[in-house]
Amino acid sequence: MKYKLIIALFFCASSSLFAQNIYKIDASKPGITVSPRLYGIFFEEINHAGEGGLYAEMVENRDFEITTIPEGADMGGNLVRTKDKWQERKVFGNELHGWTFLSEGGAEGDIRLQNEKPLNSKNPHSMRLIVTKPGNRAGVWNKGFWGMNLQMGDTYNVSFYARTSGNKKMDVTVSLESPNGKHIYASKKVSGVGGEWQKYECSFMSEQTDNMGRLSVTINQADTLWLDVVSMFPEKTYNHQKNGLRVDIMEKLADLKPAFIRFPGGAIVGGMNLDNRIQWKNSIGDIAQRKGTMNLWGYYTTNGLGYHEYLQMCEDLGADALWVCNPGFSDNYRKAEYCKPDEVQLYVQEALDALEYALGPVTSEWGAKRAANGHSEPFPLKYIEIGNEASTGVYVTNYKQFYDAIHPKYPQVKIICNYKSIKDGVVEIKDDHKYGTPEEFIRDFNLYDKADRKGPEIYVGEYGCTHNVGQGNLTGALAEAVYLMGLEKNSDIVTMSSYAPLFFHVNDNAWPVNMIGFDNQSVFGRTSYWVNYMLAQNRPDVMLNVQAADSSKTLFCTAGFDRINKELILKVVNTSKVAQQAQFSILGVKFKKSPATVIQLTHKDPKAENSLYNQQVVVPQTSTETFVNNTVNKDFPANSLSIIRVKTINGIK
Repeated sequence: MKYKLIIALFFCASSSLFAQNIYKIDASKPGITVSPRLYGIFFEEINHAGEGGLYAEMVENRDFEITTIPEGADMGGNLVRTKDKWQERKVFGNELHGWTFLSEGGAEGDIRLQNEKPLNSKNPHSMRLIVTKPGNRAGVWNKGFWGMNLQMGDTYNVSFYARTSGNKKMDVTVSLESPNGKHIYASKKVSGVGGEWQKYECSFMSEQTDNMGRLSVTINQADTLWLDVVSMFPEKTYNHQKNGLRVDIMEKLADLKPAFIRFPGGAIVGGMNLDNRIQWKNSIGDIAQRKGTMNLWGYYTTNGLGYHEYLQMCEDLGADALWVCNPGFSDNYRKAEYCKPDEVQLYVQEALDALEYALGPVTSEWGAKRAANGHSEPFPLKYIEIGNEASTGVYVTNYKQFYDAIHPKYPQVKIICNYKSIKDGVVEIKDDHKYGTPEEFIRDFNLYDKADRKGPEIYVGEYGCTHNVGQGNLTGALAEAVYLMGLEKNSDIVTMSSYAPLFFHVNDNAWPVNMIGFDNQSVFGRTSYWVNYMLAQNRPDVMLNVQAADSSKTLFCTAGFDRINKELILKVVNTSKVAQQAQFSILGVKFKKSPATVIQLTHKDPKAENSLYNQQVVVPQTSTETFVNNTVNKDFPANSLSIIRVKTINGIK
């Protein structure tokens, strides 16, 4: 068997260069086993993370339901108000947001939202296009989410539902074009469109690249056409999945090698009220049969990125799925609406049905629906969390009903609780959330040192250094590194963690600091992304005891051993304004003479951060260095995370 040794060290803020920090690490006495599930990711539909982001759909407001608001709510100005007077922003305009009447060469007509003769009950609205004078060209165009990213040579698949009055038939031209419509990059004529609602499809290849492109649908005669669920996807989606995900963003996630993915939230699990909560059954099957919603972050989601797609994403990334279900009431921080006590079992059954969809045999009701949706084998669902940041006695009562129903039927599924203990109940894993300043993250390096090892397990489901760190600078990321290594050295009890929020679209950022940013053509990692990337890819198998012979109070150090590759790995964070020197003496193993790998994330300015237009300000750099006599002597730059991998000859027990 091969072996690998890992040591992690952290230097915190200092204004002067310390004398050499001296450490002794005994590799012959391994400590706790490090949780292989420690580093995961958490997806929530916030900041247009999915709609207009990860979800590859290119048409905005494809189903014309964008002004659908929660039951009992009303709109005023740029706000949506629930019946309990909770107010949220809205980031859409009129009822045909995203769509514009196209008029060229004297064409006349208009577009209107209609609810007569709907496509189905899930999508009661459609768009009526009336052309009274065709001119040179008349119809509608859609700019997508802040422009459509069209790439020369790439194929795009368009589908739409249409109807006409009676049995009238017409030709419909679908085109990819420049923002002003003067340049046509691809065009297809769909003949014989008309009669009752019917789906039409076409594909074409763009002849030009234009990241601000648009889609147009035009008719060549004075007539009336109703449209619904107008959709366009690039042919290239991750793993070529239908109704799939953006390749570049998914590749960014794949590089993190997540052990698990928590979804779909977050606060949206509860919603602004119970009608607005996540209802997974509205998010499976044909996209034309899905019921969208305005989520509590202020924008409409089609639910095209739904329960099935989340599970597929987990499988595609080789990650376990962690699904968060509604506990019978809306979001705790938005004047929660509670279901009646005798209705809790309806929410329990909703969770049981979701588990059956993911895990049940094809002979079961919901397993059969999964198979019908193209996935006969079970999905990798390993965890279910009952509620998000929920509290009050109602949660305690409801949680027990969920646990008592789920555990006997799915004993292999780990159940996560928002409380550490439940009177007369069982808590397997407790979800902790942490946000705050760099100082608070550094302070909590030892937070879990004295945690009760009898359990329950701890999952830090959301963490992020959100205060006094700009939009995500190096100072905050290094503080998170200190905190994460505190979790690593306690991962016998803190078994899982995930940063939040994961994504933000640069044109809609409702949260101050996030891990990964993007627009319609590019994606980049904040410094927090690179810290997570470096630590997750250098996770030890076991921890080792570290003794400080001479060190400053601002030096944080952990050590671990990876038994596979027999490598010593040092992880060093120096957040001071000057370089610091450290010496590490290693007992119980012998270094090989081959060069060590040194990976560093650093910048002379602690406030440095990456952005869409300057993505490489702070990124890891790799070099090699040779260490001898089982000793590592090195100066570590100011404001840095360093990882040193040293090959060893022998392993440990």
